[in-house]
Amino acid sequence: MKTKFTLITWAMALVTCFSAFAQEANSLAFRAGVKSPELANGQITFRFVAPKARQVSISASWLGYDASKLQMKQDEKGIWTVSTPQPAPELYTYNIVMDGVTMLDPSNVQVQRDGSRYMNALLVPGDYAGLYAECSKPGNVEHVWYFSAENGMTRRMYVYTPAGYDRNNKSVKYPVLYLLHGGGGDEDAWSTLGRTCQILDNLIAQGKAKPMIVVMPNGNPNQYAAQTLGIPVKTEVKKYASNFDNYSSLVADVLPYIEKNYPVIKNRKGRAVAGLSMGGGQSFFIAFRNVDVFANVGIFSSGLIGASAIGGAPFDAEQHFPGMYTNPAKYNKFDVIYLACGEQDNRIDGMLDFKQKLTDKGYKGVVWEQYPGAHEWKVWRRNLSSFVQLIFK
Repeated sequence: MKTKFTLITWAMALVTCFSAFAQEANSLAFRAGVKSPELANGQITFRFVAPKARQVSISASWLGYDASKLQMKQDEKGIWTVSTPQPAPELYTYNIVMDGVTMLDPSNVQVQRDGSRYMNALLVPGDYAGLYAECSKPGNVEHVWYFSAENGMTRRMYVYTPAGYDRNNKSVKYPVLYLLHGGGGDEDAWSTLGRTCQILDNLIAQGKAKPMIVVMPNGNPNQYAAQTLGIPVKTEVKKYASNFDNYSSLVADVLPYIEKNYPVIKNRKGRAVAGLSMGGGQSFFIAFRNVDVFANVGIFSSGLIGASAIGGAPFDAEQHFPGMYTNPAKYNKFDVIYLACGEQDNRIDGMLDFKQKLTDKGYKGVVWEQYPGAHEWKVWRRNLSSFVQLIFK
């Protein structure tokens, strides 16, 4: 009888367990059956299950994150829905706002992090946005920990290696792009928000960019790694001249590590440095301080160069590097000096002024590009796409 009772008990427990699981699965299946977002017939449709919500809307990047512009309506099943015309091809972000609370769309697994803010991602395909899609010949991204002697820290960086890369094949040497994030970002930003890996995969596969290694370090001197790892920042680090002239560690620590551990070209022709906003200012100091180390520099929407428009001191390259304008031969050694900004970014006037001064002084390799947009990733992704097609030729 004891054995029989035990078997019956086990059977009942299993039935209860599977019943509970089935209920959960049914609930998840119901939610999974809600497709959001859905792109069809030139429209985007968002759906969200919240029977007890009073007001739900979409806060979308292409509408300036103004949630009032995309209000959802609820049906008798408690499903909130709204449809809107598709914006131009691009990688966009959005959130759901329910009764004043901003949250992720639970039906969309595509999520991006910008600092401490999480958003859903939405790729509207077509045109140049095709570079942001996954490629049939993908490279790899390594999360690499290295020691930085400058502040006595073990730090993390991301390293992209192209399709076909073989660490053991020493006969193939790759050029290297050191790619720097902006203020509030970290080593994850260019990979996630910037779609660096997809952009490089697609352009390399199309023969439009040279196979290269892209190093994406953390440009915040007090951070060991991205804040998502939960590692406290280091409270005491070296004193730097400014928030732009604060990344000498790139040349002192990162570059030697890469050249020791990866099969790369170890001369200036095989090196480039570029960055956005804060990283653009860092790239300015790194490149012009090390003209014999780097042959290519990209400066995207720099808050240093366009500082006067955002409350900072007017930019004076001659003050930072005596001879920049009065003795151009000292610095006029680059193959590419790529300068770019968004057309609605108030930093654009300062960037244009710098470009004009370099051109007037006879600097070679100066390239200027501007794209519709403000201080935002849709501009910087296009900057990166253009820059990598110009370098290492």
